Amino acid sequence: MSAPTEFEWIVLSSTLLIFLAIVYGLVNYLWNQPLQNGPGYFLGIEVPAEFYEGPGKAWLKSYRAMLAALHLILAVFFGICFAIRRWDLIPLCGFWALLYVAAMLAFHAWTRHKLGANPPVRAVAIALQSRRLGDYLNWPLEALSAGFIAISWWLLLRADGMRINWLPPLQMTWMALVLPSKILLVRSGSPLPAERTEEHYKYQDAMRRNGISWLNAWNWGCVVLLFGVALGRNCSLAVIPFLRWTVVGVFLAVFATMMFVVFSGMRLAATVGRDLRPPGSFATPFGRGAWIWKSRSFMIWYIIWVSGIVALVLYAQFR
Repeated sequence: MSAPTEFEWIVLSSTLLIFLAIVYGLVNYLWNQPLQNGPGYFLGIEVPAEFYEGPGKAWLKSYRAMLAALHLILAVFFGICFAIRRWDLIPLCGFWALLYVAAMLAFHAWTRHKLGANPPVRAVAIALQSRRLGDYLNWPLEALSAGFIAISWWLLLRADGMRINWLPPLQMTWMALVLPSKILLVRSGSPLPAERTEEHYKYQDAMRRNGISWLNAWNWGCVVLLFGVALGRNCSLAVIPFLRWTVVGVFLAVFATMMFVVFSGMRLAATVGRDLRPPGSFATPFGRGAWIWKSRSFMIWYIIWVSGIVALVLYAQFR
């Protein structure tokens, strides 16, 4: 019930920025996402020509109602946190992100089941180019990120006898563990239609690089927060305002970069990807086509990573 500390002010300002970015994405990209590939598709599934003059209206209305409800839940949650001045509850908004992802995946799965149960089988091409990790990942930056994490924990372990809550640093360290996601993203791929194969390949590669850029920004945001916590818990360094506010400035710059990458990817999907055939709209001779993010290996790691975040947040709130 007390006034927020300086670090909590950082959390509050970052939360406000995140909420504004979410609303911006809702208005400019998500609201009309089912129409992203034109009137012949609904969420990437090929539909009849008269679809949006018949049942498509109800489908679009249901999708938008779900989006509105999800964002209203988030707004109410933030409003309650501010009203009762419980800044410590704000990290629970991560559960909203899980609810959002689960709701979207469920809606996509139901849409595919009802509208795209028997997609047309189309010929596909095989990309002969090999994707090497070094072409997508910057190993010196990966090493630098690991170095900052190691330094942060070294500072925490030398915290001059201060009593430390080890859960926040542990949470941030686990959240920064995105290198497996980037490796799986490089290795995963989607079917390439036989027509306009090169354009599909370039588009998928651009989306893959955009995803890796987003993961890079996420990683560095977590690393900067961890480093800031380590500085704040070390008495010999916490008294230096320059270091503290430098960390704040770097975090805000990383966050702005992450939002730019997110919206660049949405804009790319809404412009370049609009004229290309979505992977979910057809089946290959070897099985149903899926987008890169929905590969089995990527989804398995994603579930492990998210489960770790959920477990740590639950333990922190209810221990």
